Amino acid sequence: MSSTRPADPARLPARIFALGGLLCLAVLTLLDRGATRQFSTPWSTLLWFAELAPFAVLLLRANSGSRPFVLPGRTWCLGAALCAGGIVASALVSPYRGTACLNALPLLAGLAAFFCLHDWLHHSNEDRSAPLITAAGLAALLIATVSLFQWLATLVVTPDKITGLASLLIHRNDHPLGHSNYTAGLALLALPWPATLALRSRGLRRAAWLVVTALVLLMLFTSGSRGGLLGLAVLAAGAVLWSGLGWKKILLLSCAAAIAALALAFAHPRTRAMLFRKPAAATATASNVSDVQRNAMVEAGMLMGFERPLFGWGPGTTPLVYPYLRAALSGGTENVLQLHSTPLQLWAELGAPSIIAALAALVLVVRGATRCRPAFLAFLGYAAFALTDWQLDLPIFAFALAVCAALLAPPAQGIRRPRLAALFLSAAAAAALLCIGVFGQRDRAPALNLRALALARDPAQADRAAALFRESLALNRHQEIAHFNLGWLLVTRDPAEAETHFVAAAHLVPDKGGVYFGLALARLNAGRPRDTVVRALAVECLNDPLFLSSPWWREPSLHALQADTFRTVVTLAEAAGASGLVDDLPATRRELAYVAALTRWLGGEAIPGEPLAHANTGPRVSYFARRPAVPDFSTGPVRAYHRERTGYPVLMRDLDLPVPVDLYDVQENVLAATELSFLFPAKGWLPTPLLPALLAPPAAGGE
Repeated sequence: MSSTRPADPARLPARIFALGGLLCLAVLTLLDRGATRQFSTPWSTLLWFAELAPFAVLLLRANSGSRPFVLPGRTWCLGAALCAGGIVASALVSPYRGTACLNALPLLAGLAAFFCLHDWLHHSNEDRSAPLITAAGLAALLIATVSLFQWLATLVVTPDKITGLASLLIHRNDHPLGHSNYTAGLALLALPWPATLALRSRGLRRAAWLVVTALVLLMLFTSGSRGGLLGLAVLAAGAVLWSGLGWKKILLLSCAAAIAALALAFAHPRTRAMLFRKPAAATATASNVSDVQRNAMVEAGMLMGFERPLFGWGPGTTPLVYPYLRAALSGGTENVLQLHSTPLQLWAELGAPSIIAALAALVLVVRGATRCRPAFLAFLGYAAFALTDWQLDLPIFAFALAVCAALLAPPAQGIRRPRLAALFLSAAAAAALLCIGVFGQRDRAPALNLRALALARDPAQADRAAALFRESLALNRHQEIAHFNLGWLLVTRDPAEAETHFVAAAHLVPDKGGVYFGLALARLNAGRPRDTVVRALAVECLNDPLFLSSPWWREPSLHALQADTFRTVVTLAEAAGASGLVDDLPATRRELAYVAALTRWLGGEAIPGEPLAHANTGPRVSYFARRPAVPDFSTGPVRAYHRERTGYPVLMRDLDLPVPVDLYDVQENVLAATELSFLFPAKGWLPTPLLPALLAPPAAGGE
């Protein structure tokens, strides 16, 4: 006598969604520059399917009547509930609720994938962890092969720049996702699987898996990621300590691993420069750009979290909030997509509950370490790397961590009503999707800004363009792009309002090129006192010293102010150098003294030998040692252009948007911008908070 299990009507659609989601995930991961292309048509359709597929599988399986849904242990369920609840609450209370709700989907999809994978692992009596580990090893092979192939293919395009191993490695491997940090993150998550399979295999299979392991290591090495080497060191340390060998062998392996890590760090020019650079290089004004940017992100993340500690600003809102805090930061880029630190990103965007949930997750992972060693090691290495980057907004990373968690989480024991618990889980998932569907919407401001910029090219459409900029600012007043371009649109039509917008733009991005020049023109056109116009021009020259040679000085109204402006530049530079604002920045103080001497020389008021006495780089010393005549920047060819904001569509997570082009008409003296560019410090050389202080009149500064 035999019995048959009733057919499960949810089985086929669940498989379709699962396989379709995995296929979309694979395409988005292996697609060249997939991290940004996923925000453009038609790839965004695949992104939506990859993120919604885990929810579909979860709802179908949890409501299936043929067999119960296998939940993870109680503590894992509580941890997942805390994560999901914090994400949804943060999105709903965010000042940018529409954007935050949409950006919550990748994080919630990762949690849904965790439940689905755990159910798949434990719903039958057979051990499914072994085929899953094998699948992970094959995925590592595929990713490493595609990454290295694409990297080598890009090098073939520029063979003239490859003169040796150092020049080869300086081209960091940013494939397949489009950034070298993503390459390192993928490599760390992929490395333990083929290494484990190599240990478990024999003969040719072991050799094959060792080759795969070597390819993944090469992928990690070519990324040139400092955080990647940190993650590798932690992963290797965990593997050695967990090897079960005697203390002597562990000590020998540890020494060998340390030597290997130092060799890898020394072999790559980027990490070698960081670890073994000379002390003098550390004080060079242009050598630590990455460090300045990272420090600014840390400052911003802490400020964001402390301003909204309970639930943060909402998932994915960093590009919308960062400009609001930019003036308080020491420097860095004008805006950022992320804060390059997972703990910081969680604190800034999701608040305190996310930090508690992350700590709880670490505890649960450590407790479940013995259930699957490669999953634990992958989690361990990536956790160390995550201190230096944030990648959970990409579906592949959320899915990879979901695989690790599913292998580490034990099944729940002693649940009295498993079907009721599964129905509760499906109801929670449906409620989260409902919140995203009802409240999630694209930010309208970027499209309004771009339409306004397009209309502003036609003088007859200027009023309509101004109205669109104002509509955009009504949605989000912390938009430097809107304030800056509206100021230039109104600089002659309504200089008083233009002055207001330039001040707002300078507050948001104090080192924005052209903002103080626009402010000076607005004040000049509005009939403001001469000293306020001169001071704004002087701050523009200090912010971007190349402006000292600008063809704009040929305009009669500005030429009449040039001498006073140059004297004010000298006064402000000397005052800034003597103030306490640069006490901890000796290189900046020396540069201020040089700029003061350079300005006096260009203005014809320097004493003999003064520029040479303050020259602080080799090319400058060589130039002034020849006692050259002051260049005549009042004549000669002019390069005029409008600056493009190439990163704006990425920051707004919509690559279907065209690249915005500012209204500011940049004019540069070709001689100064090319042959003599070494004479002028690059824009951004001053600490950002110093510029508003320099713009303030003496009376206000003394109060």
